Parts: sequence; C-alpha cells; structure tokens
Amino acid sequence: MNHPKKIGLALGSGGIRGFALVGVLEALEENNIPISLISGSSSGSIVAAHYALYRDSKLLKEAIAKSSVKLPSIRDLGFRGGLVKNKKLKELTAELFGNNKFSDTKIPLRVITTNLRDGNEYVFSQGNIAFSVQASCAVPVIFEPIKTKIHSFVDGGLSDPVPVKALKDMGADISIAVNLYHKNEFFDRNFTVLKVALRSFRIAIYNLSQHSIKKADVVIAPDLSEFTRDNKFKKYTSQPGIKKIIKAGYDETKKHIKEIQMIINKKTS
Repeated sequence: MNHPKKIGLALGSGGIRGFALVGVLEALEENNIPISLISGSSSGSIVAAHYALYRDSKLLKEAIAKSSVKLPSIRDLGFRGGLVKNKKLKELTAELFGNNKFSDTKIPLRVITTNLRDGNEYVFSQGNIAFSVQASCAVPVIFEPIKTKIHSFVDGGLSDPVPVKALKDMGADISIAVNLYHKNEFFDRNFTVLKVALRSFRIAIYNLSQHSIKKADVVIAPDLSEFTRDNKFKKYTSQPGIKKIIKAGYDETKKHIKEIQMIINKKTS
C-alpha cells in the first residue's frame, strides 16, 4: 500500500532500552506502515542506521543475535576522556555498518549527536555511517568523545533524545516518535550519592525527551522500567533479556497501530 505522505520515525536514545526499537519496527512492518524517513539518537541511531540501510527488522534482529562484540574488559579501559576506549564502539559500528555511507541507505537517515565544544546539537546527514553512530553513542564519562579536527562529539541524547525535529526538517508529513524514557523509572526512594547522580541525569533526559516529542503526531512510549530496576547489565544484554525488551517495544507499538492508521488516512484523504 503506497502513501503519498512521507512518514517519519524518530528513534530515541536509551541505552539497553534501545532493543525495544527493534520490536517497534517489527510491529510497524507487520501492519504495512511504511517509513519514508528515519532519525536516531544514541542507541536509537544504531537501530535507525541499520533500518535505513536494509529496511528489514528481521535482519536487524539477526545482526543483534550474531554480534560478536562483548562487554568491555580491563584491556579496554581508558582514562583520556572516558572510562572505555573508543575501540569498543568502533568494533560494534564496523560490524553492523562496514564502510556504508548515508548515500547508500534505502531510507533517508539523520543521526543526532552533541558537540561537546559548544553544547549544540549536530546532525549527521552525509559521510560514513559508522562514524556518525559512534559519535551519537559516545556516552560522556563512559566513552571517550569522538573527535575530528574541529569537533568533539558525545551522546546525541544530551541535545535531542527523540529527534522529531530532524524528521520535520527532512520534510516528514507524519512523525512517529519513540520515547524510551518513562516516568515509571522513578521508583527508588533510598538515595545514595551515586543514586542521586543517576536519578538527576534521568530526570534531565526525561524532561528533555518530553520537549523533543511535542511536535510528533504519534508518541510510542513503552514502559521499560522493569529493565532499569537493577544494575544487572549482563542479564538484559543476554539473548533472553534482549528478547524481552524487544517484545516490550512490539507490544506497545501494537497499541498505537489504529491511531497511526487513522492519522495516515486523515492526512492522505
């Protein structure tokens, strides 16, 4: 089914929550909702870039299952701007994207990052996809900033965690936003110094994401708080854990299918 209107999908940041975005794409594909434009920030940039290149959620799922990138070891630690060397991000992006460029995509793509030098959002629309995704995923303190002669890039979620604006700038007629930050994450009441710092960061990103999604036509916001209640990173990056997070994204998107179809019909009638 062809739609004369351009449907844009903004995939938000969120760390391990980002696996839910695969489920979002699965549900949209199942219901024949075509994505004409796509943008991604931080972990959302990984999913957005892969889908832009191959337009196939099953292939993305297989790539995640086959990924040989492991958790950082003591040899990967670095202390020049981040706890983990850029090598880990390079391995992941090289495995997923090779030397593909933005001009190779089947769907127009925008990748969001943040320029550490001036604090502004920086939108990648051309050049090497792997490099842009590295820049978008460079979580401050954890990873070293991704540097060029002019810029130092860090996590895109710091400037635009759900990049709806990028879709609008690309000419999207209908914008679907996927926000992975949910109010139910604010569950803990016993605060240590570390928990205060983590909660403060989450509050800032949550509020920024609310601003980002204001102009979206549809907002898909899966409740992923179950997967943020402890620090068992390995538990949620194991295949069973990944499948649960993907299903959460799929199930939430299914709830919005009729809403999306109604908006498409309204804007194309």
